[in-house]
Amino acid sequence: MTDPDVVVVGSGAGGAVVAKELAEAGLSVVVLEVGRRFDPHEFPTDRADFEAKTSAFFAPADPRRDLYSASSSFRYNRVKGVGGTTLHYQGVSPRLHESDFMTRTQDGVGDDWPIRYADLEPFYSQVEFGLGVAGPSGADANPFDPPRSQPYPTPPHPFDRLNMMFARGASSLGLHLVSSPTAAPTVSWLGRPRCIEAGTCNRGCRLGAKSSMDVTYIARAEATGRVEVRTDCMAREITVRPDGRARGVVYLDRAGSEHQVVGRAVVVAGNAVETPRLLLMSTSGRFRNGLANSSGLVGKYFTEHLSVFASGVFEERVDPWRGLPTKGLMQDFYETNSENSFARGWSVETSSGNNWPVTTALRVGGWGSSHKIRMRDVFGHTGGVWAVGEQLPDIRNEVTLDRFRKDSYGLPIPQIVNEPRENDRAMIAKMPGVLSMILEASGARDIHVAPFVPGGSSHYLGTCRMGADPNTSVVDAWCRSHDVPNLFIGDGSVLVTGGGVNPALTISALAARTAHGMIAAFKAGAL
Repeated sequence: MTDPDVVVVGSGAGGAVVAKELAEAGLSVVVLEVGRRFDPHEFPTDRADFEAKTSAFFAPADPRRDLYSASSSFRYNRVKGVGGTTLHYQGVSPRLHESDFMTRTQDGVGDDWPIRYADLEPFYSQVEFGLGVAGPSGADANPFDPPRSQPYPTPPHPFDRLNMMFARGASSLGLHLVSSPTAAPTVSWLGRPRCIEAGTCNRGCRLGAKSSMDVTYIARAEATGRVEVRTDCMAREITVRPDGRARGVVYLDRAGSEHQVVGRAVVVAGNAVETPRLLLMSTSGRFRNGLANSSGLVGKYFTEHLSVFASGVFEERVDPWRGLPTKGLMQDFYETNSENSFARGWSVETSSGNNWPVTTALRVGGWGSSHKIRMRDVFGHTGGVWAVGEQLPDIRNEVTLDRFRKDSYGLPIPQIVNEPRENDRAMIAKMPGVLSMILEASGARDIHVAPFVPGGSSHYLGTCRMGADPNTSVVDAWCRSHDVPNLFIGDGSVLVTGGGVNPALTISALAARTAHGMIAAFKAGAL
């Protein structure tokens, strides 16, 4: 391909959507992806030894590629490849709530977005259709759901034994457990097979039924003939023209050779760590502190979700290794409650994942006859719940460049600071009691609450926040840089607040909206 109209860095939940939408509008696109392309048939999840074979399947050949430093025990978890971390995600796809866009106005914390839920709602529906999201409607719908213009495109996944136990327990407490909206269609959808609930979603979907970006948006983008995906390409700098507009992206190929691809616009969609890293590496005489960083906020307000997990053992077999890893969603604790010592809240999701034989045996510990007795007691009988809590944005949590350590390309690695602050700590302290109460009401015993692990949510947000004021934000309401008019951000970096739900669907909906704005700008001659 000659110089494309648009260069997109990253092929995950945001970049893939932007590429497909722009291509279908007639624009040419080059997508740069630092990882390789995975064929779903590569995933060894149909083998008897799949637990061993898949544990490090997505790890790079050279571990230095993904080095990072952190000021605390923060655990940074991601996948680099065509499809991004959607290769590894479980597909849970709820929407943000209306209150999430105006937490400052409603609750006096965080900051209001420059858009509202209604601005994003049509794009939520558009992406749900593109992914074939399975979710509940009618009498079975989530009573806390924000308004919807369209029902979920495919029927919900029915509850299995474990989630029926949780549903009874939740009902006894006056709580509401519903089928999780999941990007794994329950019927054949847009040329892909239906989900068979093999339960290995986070090890890669061999059938291509899970709606990861490689088999959905990237496949449809490439089908237009106007998208070229270049793999094993590490972006190291966004270059600028004399007028301050983005010129293109300099990248290193697998052999370490340097190339540049030039476009009329650039979309950065690396994630909330890699995107600010690239912008901060893109210095010049005009942008001495990094590209698009006149506000000094590139990399600031790095947020995740506050994830606390609890499990218990049930008397009857619930066979948690069957079916989706996450099937149930509860949002009774989502909004600010004046009885709490903290603002905002969290979702509760049921968990049946990682309860396979070898994984359980290693977790149980011990040896000999005592180990066998314990395995008979817990295998097929264990299930859990976990909280997805809203961490408030804090300027002290940030992503910067580590000037002393380099990756396999010789580039400075990201340095991460994310520590739970006062509101976060109060929320984390509240979660174990609620999760234990749900497990006990559902019939579980031997309840165990795992300690909070910073970064364990794998949901990373902020760092290039959107806003109306160039002094207090990095991009505008269309995710367009305030400083560089043909530079856009297409990932979770732009979120002002994170809500209490898995963010992939919101990232994709925002990317679809950004593409919509870019198409209009191209038609108007503004790009």
